[in-house]
Amino acid sequence: MNSRIRKITYSAIFIALIVGVGYALAFVPNVELVTALIFLSGVLMGWKSGLIIGGLGEFLFSALNPLGSGLIFPPMLIAQVLAMVIIGGVGGLCRNFVLSWQPRLRNFIAIGLLGGLLTVFYDICVSIAYPLSAGFNWRGLVTTLVAGLAFSIIHIIVNLIVFLFLVPVTAQRIARAIPYFRERIALK
Repeated sequence: MNSRIRKITYSAIFIALIVGVGYALAFVPNVELVTALIFLSGVLMGWKSGLIIGGLGEFLFSALNPLGSGLIFPPMLIAQVLAMVIIGGVGGLCRNFVLSWQPRLRNFIAIGLLGGLLTVFYDICVSIAYPLSAGFNWRGLVTTLVAGLAFSIIHIIVNLIVFLFLVPVTAQRIARAIPYFRERIALK
């Protein structure tokens, strides 16, 4: 199969996984695998594809969300999509680290911090979307961030655990199992 067609096919598979897994966990508060899947798409497909997959995957997940469409509040939708675009790109930039990751203390700390920081970044982007668009002052912005802190802490802890125990192992196994990814990684 043509390399371009395979790239489009694997991108579509990632987007479908992002949307499907997002919906599967939509009713579980602050537990999600969307961030990890978008990050993995960058690791396995490269940073440019990670940007596109992150944007399209998050847009479709948010716009068609069973708990409420992101289309109802465009500033929130834009914040979600932009944050996930960046997370997909970061995945590509961290490709070598993730694919060569070994279970050592410093690597556990690094991947856990990365997952936690990416989640903090996403939560801040999404949490300030409303106050910024509503014209809140600095105090209102900080109050909104503090009010959402309990939910963010759970989200950060869950994603830290997901990044610690699933991201590197999953990326490495997929890279070894699927020839397309082995070829792409060998070329880089």
